[in-house]
Amino acid sequence: MKVNALILALAATCGAITSPTIAQEMSSDIAGEIGTASALLQARITAEQRRSAGIPDSMEGWARFEAADNPEFQRPIVSEWVKISPASDHVVKYMFGRNYAESLRGGKTYYWHVCFGPNPSTLTTSPSHTFQTLSGSLASRPIRIAVVQGIDLSSPKLDGALTQLIAAKADYVVFNGNSVIYDLPSSTATTTEAMRAKWHALFAQPKMGELLDKTGSFWLKNDRDFRYTAADTTGAREPFAELGANTFREQVPVTDPRNPSSLTFRAVQATRDLALWMLEVRDYRSPNSDPDTKAKSLWGSSQAEWLLRSQVSSTTLFKVMIQPSAIVGPDAATDSQSTAFRAERQAFLDHVKANKLNEKGLLAIVGGNAQYHSVSPEGMEEISIGSLTTPDTTAPAAAGVKQLFSQTQAAPGFAVIEVIPGIAAVAATEATPAVQGTPAKLTVSLINAETGATVYTIHREGAVKK
Repeated sequence: MKVNALILALAATCGAITSPTIAQEMSSDIAGEIGTASALLQARITAEQRRSAGIPDSMEGWARFEAADNPEFQRPIVSEWVKISPASDHVVKYMFGRNYAESLRGGKTYYWHVCFGPNPSTLTTSPSHTFQTLSGSLASRPIRIAVVQGIDLSSPKLDGALTQLIAAKADYVVFNGNSVIYDLPSSTATTTEAMRAKWHALFAQPKMGELLDKTGSFWLKNDRDFRYTAADTTGAREPFAELGANTFREQVPVTDPRNPSSLTFRAVQATRDLALWMLEVRDYRSPNSDPDTKAKSLWGSSQAEWLLRSQVSSTTLFKVMIQPSAIVGPDAATDSQSTAFRAERQAFLDHVKANKLNEKGLLAIVGGNAQYHSVSPEGMEEISIGSLTTPDTTAPAAAGVKQLFSQTQAAPGFAVIEVIPGIAAVAATEATPAVQGTPAKLTVSLINAETGATVYTIHREGAVKK
């Protein structure tokens, strides 16, 4: 949101006119949707922060973000002014990288903070945080990505699980759905205020703040941080689908507020060796109760067409698709592709086999209450990350599905994807010895969120480059 030139002139740089930094209270600042040249930064300016900054409850305030490649914030990239308003729950966010002047550089660590106050000439500065931009297709570099699902704020396991998530030292975290649970206990969060309160409680967790302080993030939603267990977009039960979708977009950095039509599924070229597809399983699905025919879709026709086309055209060595619900299974849920959208499931698995995607580095990482590694008869590999706080054991596998690993005792968990670049082979010359090449390597590790132990790992290698 732009303000007039006079106001901009009063605050040409945030640091020149800010009051001393104050501690963040009751909210985590978040760097989301990290790209090679972009990042969606978000902060919620809490009541305590607004009081400390001199923003009365009776008026709106102003905020802007700064990002720099140095901790002194020399030559920062600054955002436009964003209004702090109760209409958006005092959440402010800004997507850097939409134009050349605001673009970031790939593969670099950025420091960022938010400046806020009653007007652009009286500002307070938040503590600074860091994230690393992706290197994209131009470079190979080591990368670690944690994938987590199922956060029950009332669980006594939560603090310890978040501690293990921090200890994994991931560069990025994919929150793969059910990051809050609206229908626990019972159907308690059915209004805007109650649903917002769930997110407030999540981001008030000190360990969440510690995790997000130095980690980029991506956010997907599942049934229970959309509406309730097994929810689709239909039915008269509250909260309604529109409210669930809008609250998700408001409370986490997933779509640019300046682009209301932006979609909640996307592909990300993380490095030269790794591409990610992060899928939406709630907004576009057919009703769960529809007959299970080819017309019934969990992804929706546009997302499904985009997914099939983009995976076939990708030449990236390792292709990882991430979604909150199972495709191959086994899965005890009644609303996943492995149980209620089986025609779509079979069409996708046939597509994988026909295009030999299973031989071209494709695997799926999904959410669920138990950890497993399954392979469909068509060769599609799927790894379930389990639940961070509400674990269960696996259901029986469908006919023909091979289970290479299955959690036998319920234990909280998450997964870590790691890619190590290869080294190209170099022939010897008169002046230099030969260099023996090494292949790029992918590992996916399933982690016990109570102990931090690795309970299962898969390894994949690419060809040695010459």
